Amino acid sequence: MVATRSANKHQTKVDQAKNASKSKSSTSSITNAKILNSTSIPDNHQVNIEVKQKMNELLSKLTSASSTICPSQIARGLNKDHPARYPDWRSMMDPVRDLVWAEVKKGRVEVTQGGEVRKLEEREGLKGPIRVRRGEKWNSE
Repeated sequence: MVATRSANKHQTKVDQAKNASKSKSSTSSITNAKILNSTSIPDNHQVNIEVKQKMNELLSKLTSASSTICPSQIARGLNKDHPARYPDWRSMMDPVRDLVWAEVKKGRVEVTQGGEVRKLEEREGLKGPIRVRRGEKWNSE
């Protein structure tokens, strides 16, 4: 009887977790739709400017040339600084990644994965987390 009760509690927790996950993904879709339809979201040019400013700010604070930041730090920073314009940092990840790779092309930053520098040509095939560090042509402008 005790084992059955314990198993039922466990199954209930599993079911609740599944429902929360489903709810979270549908909420995320709704949030993303609101972001796309919101008039308070700046245009693409303004987004790029703010993403670049946040990236420069974070990279400028690094004490070592080999130190890195996570692209999500840029998106989370935008959310913290401008919550009305960027209410969901996850929806900012694609513009952040796009800007990071544009800066890789200019030589201003490098993308690493597992400690190895990745080239622009590898972008499409990369799976998993990446990191960003100052590149050969880095300047904080």
